[in-house]
Amino acid sequence: MDNTVKRDERILIIDDQSLSQSYLRYALEQLGYQNISYADRAQTALSLCKQNSYDLIICAYNLPKGKDGYQLFEELKVSGLQQLNCGMIFISAETDPALVHSVLELQPDEFLAKPFVIRDLQMRIERVFRRKQQLRPVYDLLQQKLYGRALSAVDQQLAQAELHKYFPLLLKLKGDILLEQQAFADAATFFDAMLRIQPFSWARIGRVRCLLHDNQEQQAFAELEQMLARSETRLFALDCLAELEFQQQRYQQAQQHILAAADIAPRNLLRQQKLLQLSRLNHDYELQYRAARDMVKYARNSMHEQADLYLNLARASIDFALSTDDSEQQARLNRQATLSINTVQRQFAEQKLTAAQQVLQARLLYLQDHREKARLLLADLTTQSDIDSLEDALDKAKALHEVGLSDASRALFKQITEHCRRQQPEPVLSAYLQQEQRERAAMAHGPRELNNNAVHLYQHGNWQEAFSAFALAWQVMPKNAGIALNLWQTLLTSPRPLCPPQQREQLLQQCHQLIENTNLRPEQQQRYLQLKQKYLSKLA
Repeated sequence: MDNTVKRDERILIIDDQSLSQSYLRYALEQLGYQNISYADRAQTALSLCKQNSYDLIICAYNLPKGKDGYQLFEELKVSGLQQLNCGMIFISAETDPALVHSVLELQPDEFLAKPFVIRDLQMRIERVFRRKQQLRPVYDLLQQKLYGRALSAVDQQLAQAELHKYFPLLLKLKGDILLEQQAFADAATFFDAMLRIQPFSWARIGRVRCLLHDNQEQQAFAELEQMLARSETRLFALDCLAELEFQQQRYQQAQQHILAAADIAPRNLLRQQKLLQLSRLNHDYELQYRAARDMVKYARNSMHEQADLYLNLARASIDFALSTDDSEQQARLNRQATLSINTVQRQFAEQKLTAAQQVLQARLLYLQDHREKARLLLADLTTQSDIDSLEDALDKAKALHEVGLSDASRALFKQITEHCRRQQPEPVLSAYLQQEQRERAAMAHGPRELNNNAVHLYQHGNWQEAFSAFALAWQVMPKNAGIALNLWQTLLTSPRPLCPPQQREQLLQQCHQLIENTNLRPEQQQRYLQLKQKYLSKLA
């Protein structure tokens, strides 16, 4: 006789492995659950969630033919198909920290590593259902965005001593609701009170949010520095510190923080986008390329996949190739840019992207030293039209400048500036646009010709002009060892001072450090060793 208590909660299992599905079915039936649905791929799961409401979703990471479990979970959460009353248990045989941290950012109710025993599953399911059942009145109100009534419902439950085991979750919910209401003064008082009781990580995060809202940046900095040491607050601290450093125009430090955060949880595409923008601002073309490549990698098959990601990867590939002396690397980046453009043409053929693709084709021709062909391709695009995409417009302005169509480039940059005044783009992108306009205005030639022109000036004894040109080339390509060597040589061999002593010593040191840490070409290495030997006493 079966004495198992029958349960009527609706459960959806998403797993492509029949053995795993069978095991989950057996386990759930042993626990009394009988209203169970199954999906072996993401698209089926999405269709089921659109047609039905579930009390619990058990989602595996490895799914075939399309979205993986992470991408599915993200889409269910963002689209509202997984409502607050519905529990989510994420299961995975892959426990790489980067995946785990990325999944945990989406806040599943439980994360369960394969293989697991029935007792583990039972404990987590029962824990999720108890929480959801107890907090259902609050979740219903939050789902309707009735935050005032939800706050009252939380306070009512906090007044019931028998619910003490739910108090930590209820208190966190109260803090979240106060922040959602933008009641920052009440929220700050609440978080301070909580921290006097216990150092809850959520309370520390909430307190920092209040400090930032009140522009108490120094105090927020101090709090965040401490939060870096704790694993549960490190990701939040890195994101906030990156934002604060950017506001202080300390772009290198901002990049270091967002890079550390992206290394911890790389599947957050908003974070990768910030990394891409900061790396451009710092002329770190290699990191820009990495971020653009990772965005394409992690967006593939997801709700975020779009043509712009592939276009930006092509742009990043070209920017990186223009900044390096390595011919093999240039060839690889050339192939990557071509592949990205072809992917756009093949996968997004219905979208009108011909102008953006034409600009990229011209930049590829310029990269391949076909400057006149690139110029002819761009000549048809000099007429200005309304700006639909800042990235497209910026890439076009850069391409026009590179091929020598300077007047058209300046006019487009002016149009971009006017557009930004009206539209107020994201701050990091806005800063990059302004920087790019300033630097392009200072360059009579494209980045590739800038160094060659400086070499010509140096060879004809125009020391000051050569130094200015090398210094500008170094500014826009700070990781190019060939330019560093040329600037280093100019500073060492000039018969007269070219800049103040303190600036000279700083430039010599920075160039020397890059040269020492780079594999130079044979000709460059020989020249470097000769200079080093001749001017050894000056370097000491």
